[in-house]
Amino acid sequence: MKKPILIHGCWALAVVAAFLAGRPGAGWNAGSGPDGDAATANGGLRASRVAGDAAAGNRPGRGGNRTSEARAQSQLTRLFGSIVSSDHLDLLAEQALRDPNPLTRRLAFSRLLEAMTPENAQQIREQLVALGADDDQWRDFHYGWGAIDGKAAFDHAANSPERDLAASISGWAAADPAAAIAMLDSLPEGMRGQRDELTAGVVAGLAHRDPALATELVLRLESESYGRAGNLMELVARETLRSQGPEAAAEWASQLPDGPLKGAAMGRIAEAYVRADPAAAAGWAERFAGQEFASRAIEQVGSRWARQDPVTAVGWLETLPESTGQKAGLRNAFGDWEDSDPVAAGQYLLAMPKGTQRDAAISGFATGYAWQNPQLAIQWAQDIEEPELRQSSLARAGQAFFRTNPEAAQAWLQTSGLPAETRQQILNPTNRR
Repeated sequence: MKKPILIHGCWALAVVAAFLAGRPGAGWNAGSGPDGDAATANGGLRASRVAGDAAAGNRPGRGGNRTSEARAQSQLTRLFGSIVSSDHLDLLAEQALRDPNPLTRRLAFSRLLEAMTPENAQQIREQLVALGADDDQWRDFHYGWGAIDGKAAFDHAANSPERDLAASISGWAAADPAAAIAMLDSLPEGMRGQRDELTAGVVAGLAHRDPALATELVLRLESESYGRAGNLMELVARETLRSQGPEAAAEWASQLPDGPLKGAAMGRIAEAYVRADPAAAAGWAERFAGQEFASRAIEQVGSRWARQDPVTAVGWLETLPESTGQKAGLRNAFGDWEDSDPVAAGQYLLAMPKGTQRDAAISGFATGYAWQNPQLAIQWAQDIEEPELRQSSLARAGQAFFRTNPEAAQAWLQTSGLPAETRQQILNPTNRR
């Protein structure tokens, strides 16, 4: 029977990594070769070890950091009490899930993950079930189990009623990519219906270990006509952003083969890049201007840059070759600009030469401004040259007019000259702003 799977793209972050945000090296870092210390033998649950060291305050060999970690731990101990020893898994699990203080729970859960081995993983799992682990703890535990004992974790998850299979195979992929991919390529007949969820889990785990490996798999899947390859490439882009930052992620995306997958990656990266450095993001995106796959990235850069500096952003959009992304960027830019400074936006529109760019800009302005001054927005929309865009813009402005002043809108409709279908859209709108 197919079991439900909950896919999340951030399994690389252990619970304590969120708590100790910003510390270098936080994240799952899986290797190979299990022995008694699961975290060390398999490349460890690195974030958990960081937390465990900070919690225990007694690990040797930390050099200059040892004093500061011990001092921080002594302050936490005075405030919240010490963490139970990992020699007592039942008490540690109780503290990790039931302690009233959230910081103590996180530190204790990190210690619990650090203490996990292939031999005691099922025992810990039983405690998590009995104590009622939350979704984040549940995912992180199974990611960890998958990392230290992938086949056993996967087999157990495949036969359990809980939502644990995706996290298990993701951890397995992060620790042993070849084995996890082999399992994905030879799924039992009864699990073929879950291939999409499991594929996303494998790609997520690979992206946590090495985005290049994940990219290679997604490109292979696209060559096999896998329909969700674009979503998977966005997942890899998100992880590349997290681990390497916008500039490096943008360069990674630039090296992808031209086409929809490259566009998916660029679209995911553009929003973060333009927040960090609008001019650099614009320079990157315009290298691919005119290519249809880059439309989403162009739109994102232009739209979000316009929130900070509309004049510069709109001027940049105007220099680009005509494309779907350019027109969408202009619509969005003027749709936001009319909120912050409608006079300046209107003056800019008056100075623009007639054409598709101005039509797109007016459409965005009129649609947004209709909620402040619908009659003036309608006047602007009537100045759009392209007939279909003019009709749709008038319909949206008219809908706002009808909701804010039905009697005046009815009177306008009588003399508007709009087709019956457009008048019906205004009187009976199916979408709200």
